[in-house]
Amino acid sequence: MTTSREIPALSLFCFADVARDNFADKYEQLLSTARLADTLNFHAIWTPERHFHTFGGMFANPSVVSAALAACTQRIGIRAGSVVLPLHDPLRVAEEWAIVDNLSHGRAGVAFASGWQRNDFVLRAENYRQRQQVLFSSLAQVQALWRGESVTRHELSLPAQPEPVSLKTWPAPFQTEIPVWLTTGSNPDLFTEAGKRGLNVLTHLVSQTREQLVENCAVYRLARRQAGFDPAEGTVTLMLHTQAGAARKTLLPRIKPALTGYLQAFMALSDNLSQPRVADAEQNEKKQAYTLKWGVEKYLNHCGLFGSAQECADQLARLRQEGIDEVACLMDFGMPQSSVEETLRTLATLL
Repeated sequence: MTTSREIPALSLFCFADVARDNFADKYEQLLSTARLADTLNFHAIWTPERHFHTFGGMFANPSVVSAALAACTQRIGIRAGSVVLPLHDPLRVAEEWAIVDNLSHGRAGVAFASGWQRNDFVLRAENYRQRQQVLFSSLAQVQALWRGESVTRHELSLPAQPEPVSLKTWPAPFQTEIPVWLTTGSNPDLFTEAGKRGLNVLTHLVSQTREQLVENCAVYRLARRQAGFDPAEGTVTLMLHTQAGAARKTLLPRIKPALTGYLQAFMALSDNLSQPRVADAEQNEKKQAYTLKWGVEKYLNHCGLFGSAQECADQLARLRQEGIDEVACLMDFGMPQSSVEETLRTLATLL
């Protein structure tokens, strides 16, 4: 059996589509899964930020969810994957995550993203076109506030003359520095930016191949070295759809229907960013059906962690060689809770 020294750290990523589920039950399921992952010595648990859609919609505020996760666990890392920073005031982000950091006794970490879904930006419409620039300017403020520094804003006083005011946030966080990931898909410029800034990276295979991922990991390490950071330090975390227990050939027929429904929901979420619909409804339907079929086959055959403990260990060892430091296992893509728990217990044998 492959040993834990030869594979990436293993974490849990929760990103359920809850269209047909009871939300209260789903949250209890999430807490139960977190407690089990904590007991089984998984590295961290990640939750996203999603708005206005059933796909991921139970995670409208990752700091609120993370506070609950912090309170019901003892040692597992509590991570946001990701806070869409251009939707928020950095003052509030620093406040909220300092609370999570204290509740967890220093287990908090945050991946920050620029955002991609247009509908989300009804919350801060003015930031949509400059969202990447806003991401980095706001991140600098969050990091400064976390270190106990002040930021200057303008207070409106009568008769409406703005006056500068210097602000610090409370509570003070438990950790002296906030562990930060930069979320990116296939953009090598963002891998470079993360390396230059000494940040970690959270990535996925939605928009890149394994070969592109290897290249982007190399770009990241080079950028770290050129910026004066140790290239061997820094964490590249890969989110990966995961199911483990039975042999791969046995699992795949069980996984396919759940994965199909999950990707269909994701396509609906992504719809307003796709190319304009063709006038021919039948042609458009055929195109969507082809895209879905291709996506399912891609994940089943190339972009998922599926199989027995040994099969998963072999796949993980290859990922480690390709530059991945942590795999965030997305298990709640429509599989029953019993399968999620079996996956956790199977992967725990590799830790």
